[in-house]
Amino acid sequence: MSVEPVVRYETERGAWIYRISAQVFPMLVANVYLVVDGEYVALVDTGSGLGQSSEHIRRGMEQIRDDWGARIGWADIRRVVITHAHVDHYGGLGAVRALTSAPLAVHELDRRVLTNHEERLVLASRAVSAFLWRAGVSESNHASLMGMYGWSKGLLRSTEVETVLRDGDLLDDRMLVLHAPGHCPGQVCLQIDDVLLSADHVLPHTSPHMAPESITPSTGLGHYLEALRKIAAVPGIHLALGGHEGPIGDLYERIAQIEASHQRKLERLLAACAEPRTINELSKQIYPHVDGYNILLAIEEVGAHVEYLDQRGLLAIANLDEVAGDEFAAPRYHRL
Repeated sequence: MSVEPVVRYETERGAWIYRISAQVFPMLVANVYLVVDGEYVALVDTGSGLGQSSEHIRRGMEQIRDDWGARIGWADIRRVVITHAHVDHYGGLGAVRALTSAPLAVHELDRRVLTNHEERLVLASRAVSAFLWRAGVSESNHASLMGMYGWSKGLLRSTEVETVLRDGDLLDDRMLVLHAPGHCPGQVCLQIDDVLLSADHVLPHTSPHMAPESITPSTGLGHYLEALRKIAAVPGIHLALGGHEGPIGDLYERIAQIEASHQRKLERLLAACAEPRTINELSKQIYPHVDGYNILLAIEEVGAHVEYLDQRGLLAIANLDEVAGDEFAAPRYHRL
């Protein structure tokens, strides 16, 4: 998978935003952004810290200096922002903090993932494990999926956070913080003039992964759709830059497309629940060709949509007596 050269964008007021691409997993590239507004320099996200991710960021910084003649080095960075606490966006903090002492900012709902990483890993792993049993996966698949879930997270360590972000904050008098939960509890979009750093909330080609709120509070499809409509109501955005993939020229049209995609998925799941099915069975029906880590992502994605339908009274549990008598029995959902 190729990593693209650095690209520079400019806001209506003349601030520069450099997009640095880094390969964060073998089959995934993420975007890191360097915001330059006069003498103010902020780094937004840090890659995963895995493979060549940190090296790609260092090369990007060198390219900014060589290709644009920008006299910007690590010592000039005044702020590091983490848009959300997923490893492909914050795992490189250790490498970055070895190069700059700039204060770190993250939303309050993701703060403890960074400051108490070991604690949150234990609790999150238990929640994922319980969800997989409820989803109806077999014992052998449960062990395999849990191994995939935790493989990279144990490589990270807790770190100090100097600034806690909240919705509506104007960080450093330059970046408006817009809390956009769903994909991650503390995900934020950052508005800089007419440009929005949309993180993983809005991407140009894919819809961000959903996991059910039963695993982590403030995730789930309900929160995501509500936050999607919130960002759609922000006026005057002429360019959005996401945490993956390329630029988004029409943010509002892209939001409408994503919402329509989720609606189609909900309708598919309702149709599939004409006969009682577990979340695992539904996942195999909706995503029959996935393998590896994508199996876990598919089960979580279906779980988030089933949760959304169940919360709104569109599904019921067909085997309620079995579930009541056995805490490991998987609910079988059917359409009302």
